[in-house]
Amino acid sequence: MAGQTGIYLNPKRLKAFRASTTHAAPSEADWVLLSDDTMIGMVTVREIAQQRGLVEDPQKFEWIGRTDEPAQA
Repeated sequence: MAGQTGIYLNPKRLKAFRASTTHAAPSEADWVLLSDDTMIGMVTVREIAQQRGLVEDPQKFEWIGRTDEPAQA
């Protein structure tokens, strides 16, 4: 099943992901859709995450290119 385009955030992994197609949208429950606007930048991502209380320190978020990257040890 395809998801929704937009910017997703994984608060546990401190990663942000831009899903530009419905098929790229993450399906795992750890990912939170922050915005359906795929063009927002990291500053806005961090602001939204802070406003929604998703993390303590939104400055630690980083972009990733794919959601199936292995977790770092």
